[in-house]
Amino acid sequence: MQILANWREIVSTSDTLDCMDGIKPFQLFIMVITFIVISTHVLAESSIGLPTRSQNPLLQGYFLPVTPHIGSTGWSYSHALYITNTYQVEQTGAEQAIVDVENTRYDLQANYTQELWHFNINASLIDNSSGFMDQTIERWHDFFGLPQAGRDKAVNNQLKLYYAKDGVVLVDSETADNGISDLQLGIGYQLKDNLQLWIAAEIPLGTSYDFISNDGIDLAGWLSLNSSINEKSHLYGTAGLAIPHQGGLLKNQLNDQYAFGQFGWRYILNPDIQFLIQGDYHSPIIKKSNLDIFDHSFQAQFALRLPNLLDGLQLDIFFSEDLFPGHAPDITFSIRIATVAF
Repeated sequence: MQILANWREIVSTSDTLDCMDGIKPFQLFIMVITFIVISTHVLAESSIGLPTRSQNPLLQGYFLPVTPHIGSTGWSYSHALYITNTYQVEQTGAEQAIVDVENTRYDLQANYTQELWHFNINASLIDNSSGFMDQTIERWHDFFGLPQAGRDKAVNNQLKLYYAKDGVVLVDSETADNGISDLQLGIGYQLKDNLQLWIAAEIPLGTSYDFISNDGIDLAGWLSLNSSINEKSHLYGTAGLAIPHQGGLLKNQLNDQYAFGQFGWRYILNPDIQFLIQGDYHSPIIKKSNLDIFDHSFQAQFALRLPNLLDGLQLDIFFSEDLFPGHAPDITFSIRIATVAF
């Protein structure tokens, strides 16, 4: 299409790595989680992972649950801020996509634990804009030798979201938007000391922005577990299934369900410093698409945790990288403060 041709005149794209062919990442994920369960002993601790997910700006309106930050009893809270910079120009057969946007997301979690039951509320504010970090991301990729995928040839700090399929334009926006996202409500039950079962719903709050809400109720269920290798090394993971409402930005383009999960490793250097490496996965949310941006998504998270920054306060500083270029946003910088209030 002409709009894609015009965009390509100012950018130079490179072929993304087709690393997913022949790989079934969710099956691999289940094998890893099974290994954790059978090969390690119990760690009686909850919510040791990172509350992260793919920040794909075309999929923000669809439910990818975040890991609840639950305390041992009573109320606990967490605040998380994510800044995601995404650039991708892709064309495959009858599909074309342009994603050039900076996304900022703030999550507020409130959680309550009573004996074996856990209750979670997660509210989010989302902002899509042209941003200010394009040059910083280019330098970041240069410093670590990461592929630019054409972003170094593009005009910095522009906003463009475009998706067409079979000659029909489904998304075409150059306008910044922001608002309150759908509300996540979750109930968890402690099956064992290190194993929880969760069910959750994402409920719209009347936000009319297509990039923020799908105007319907999404459902999800998942298992969450954690185990210890020794006093310093701990493993954790989640695995679940989501059922989306067939509405929103990409109405009638969604799979009936999609899988999601996390697995990670936490290393305790000393009582005041910890390091985390985590993988976030979800299967395709959009059906019958050949674009990488709607394919299996797998990101790595790298975090520094300061569990005793202040009395009862924990600080996480982390960033993500797309392990298979084009399958998830390039990079997300994040910070979280979590506290047990009483």
